Amino acid sequence: MLLNIDGQLLNEVYFNETVANYLWFAGIIVGTLLLKKPLAAVLTRISSRLASRFSYIKHKAEIRELLFKPVERLLMVILCFVASERIAGLLNSINLHRTAPRKGNNVIVNLGDLSDHVFLLLFIICFTLLITRIIDFVYYVRMGRAREEKNMSRQQMFPLIKEMSKLLTWTLSVFWILGSVFHVNIPALITGLGIGGVAIALAGKETVENFFAAFTILSDRPFIVGDVIKLGEIEGVVERIGFRSTRLRNADGSAFIIPNQNLVSQSLVNHSARETRGMKITANIRYGITPEVMAQMIAEIKETLHNTPPVKEPITALVESFEKETILLLVNYHLPHPLPEGKTLLALKHDINLKVFEIISKHAKLGAPPEKE
Repeated sequence: MLLNIDGQLLNEVYFNETVANYLWFAGIIVGTLLLKKPLAAVLTRISSRLASRFSYIKHKAEIRELLFKPVERLLMVILCFVASERIAGLLNSINLHRTAPRKGNNVIVNLGDLSDHVFLLLFIICFTLLITRIIDFVYYVRMGRAREEKNMSRQQMFPLIKEMSKLLTWTLSVFWILGSVFHVNIPALITGLGIGGVAIALAGKETVENFFAAFTILSDRPFIVGDVIKLGEIEGVVERIGFRSTRLRNADGSAFIIPNQNLVSQSLVNHSARETRGMKITANIRYGITPEVMAQMIAEIKETLHNTPPVKEPITALVESFEKETILLLVNYHLPHPLPEGKTLLALKHDINLKVFEIISKHAKLGAPPEKE
């Protein structure tokens, strides 16, 4: 008798849905709120174990950190949609009336259809976020291997591939949303974009030029990430090559953002492509020094630089020209590239300049005429 009463109660219909479906709806929602984190953790753990087979079993923590939140959101959307399907009769019986502001027509929106479209929109967004996190994880693993193998070409290529993959993923998602959620005619839209693409390309001419210049840099490889290059008065280490620009970091820590087109169209110097780096010192010496003292000074400068590590040949010191009030002395020497570990260019130049200055000061006093009493 009690079973019959309970069965009749569960089968009672209120607002086009049975009591059983309302209970299922409430149970799924409560279960989702309580179990979303444990379920997301289980799915992420399974994914990390599968991925660890292909990443030397050392990236479990990273993939869990990257995937946990997107998986949790995706589970919530799916389970909430399943719960809403239990009360589809109620949602389909509710119509929202809205008057169009311009035409004055009465627009009827069914709440069931509206909820389906909202859940589909949220599902596409959460699924896309999950795909982008997977791309981030693959990038993390590949870049780690490239750094271990010191493969500079891959280190240069992978950031651009990651950005292109994410851009393609979001582009496909936008078309998916437009076609499935907003019922836009995608073939007609693509045709329209093809016609309008010419105008967009003309309007964004510089952006398009920089985009293709990035592929020119990656294919011709005039430099790679980590190289020291000089463009005009700007010199620094290449930190990143992007779609639009390349970032350089100079010796004092300043970052220069240079459009890729400038790097392709202008002449640049790649200091990393050579084994040594030429350095120059110019000194103005007052007249009055004798030729013998000048010769001794030049010889001592050469000998000092020759015995100063890590200075390399060729080393030259010569009288460059005679100015109005001074004699111009030019000293050239070379430093190895890359520099020895623990050494910096500024520190080495400072030490060498001090040594040359001491020699010039000593001989300039010897060669000066005696003071009159």
